[in-house]
Amino acid sequence: MARPEYETQKDLDKENNISQVLSDVWKCSLVKMPIKYHLDYAIVKDEKIVGFCELKSPSYALADFKRFGGFFISLDKFMSAKKLNESTGLPCMIVINATDGIWYTTFHDAKFTSFKIKGRKDRGDWQDMEPCVVLDTDQFKLFKKSVDNV
Repeated sequence: MARPEYETQKDLDKENNISQVLSDVWKCSLVKMPIKYHLDYAIVKDEKIVGFCELKSPSYALADFKRFGGFFISLDKFMSAKKLNESTGLPCMIVINATDGIWYTTFHDAKFTSFKIKGRKDRGDWQDMEPCVVLDTDQFKLFKKSVDNV
């Protein structure tokens, strides 16, 4: 049996809005990638892929994640990003659309503090709990202050 998809249209709209902000500032296109690549977008400039990007839109500020001990990302996603970087030599970004702004760092030189089992418990899906990498929040750079409607 296939695992259910939990992304809602609202989630996809928010992701699309933030990808448009990134495209406008970076002067590129963000092209949605198939799920098998584990990251959300290819970053395309002049018809060439110049990087990859994972977008997250948590309902917390970056400072909240610092209090939580760091930003948690699936170990599978982290390993996939590292593999994409090693295979292509292209940067793999993680962009967090937090409540206090848009923050970013790269996966390939990310500093992490530990590995933990984390995830959601509200959906009754045992696969929501998984090994995660805990990223040090000090490495995230502010891309843009909070954006309305994003």
